[in-house]
Amino acid sequence: MHRQRSVGDGFSYAGRWLTVAVPPRRVSPTPIERHRLPRDNFAVGWALIIALLVVLVIGGGGAFAWRRFAGKIKREFQAYQPALRITNMSTMSAGEMVTLTPEVENMGHGAAHDCIVQLAGWEGRFSIQLIHPKGHRDQRRLVPIVLSQDQPIRTKLLSRGYLRLAYRDRWEQRYECWYPVAQVKNVNTSLYDIQIDLAHPELTEPHPSFRDMRRLLRRTHANETSP
Repeated sequence: MHRQRSVGDGFSYAGRWLTVAVPPRRVSPTPIERHRLPRDNFAVGWALIIALLVVLVIGGGGAFAWRRFAGKIKREFQAYQPALRITNMSTMSAGEMVTLTPEVENMGHGAAHDCIVQLAGWEGRFSIQLIHPKGHRDQRRLVPIVLSQDQPIRTKLLSRGYLRLAYRDRWEQRYECWYPVAQVKNVNTSLYDIQIDLAHPELTEPHPSFRDMRRLLRRTHANETSP
């Protein structure tokens, strides 16, 4: 038998052609196709970065605007708040009687209503209906506290001594200011003398939420604009 190979994908055997399947050849990508994928990834990366920057800019601008708005509401609310403090204290003695005269001053920008001055161990209290805000001629009040020899604060040692200021703002929110009081034994009279620490008061003040501040301010603006 004569076997003859032909040029091509088959060969001839005894005058008959037999076809042999040849696996397809793997074609290498061209330079353009080889560089296309990295460029696509690069473009996607830049798009994500730009989108992130846009989100950060919008979010940062919104947060800044919210801070400015919240700060404006808080400053406007504080402009209506009173702040009573004792700015001066005078003491006068006549025999065994002592008179303390604290000077109560409104350091805030709003009027203080229903003001009360109370001293622990003193059988009495001083009431003031209204103290005007800072800048008004009636922003200060003198409060005489007369302590005779039979007052509890002068005859016995108290567990806690204090001078208390209590008042309300225009929305009837309660404020308190507590001044520590020390009792010093007088060896000549066996009574206690009074010393008030004006430098370290304890404050009790309302802390409304942002929503409550806006509600109270809207009510105030409505009352001011109404005839």
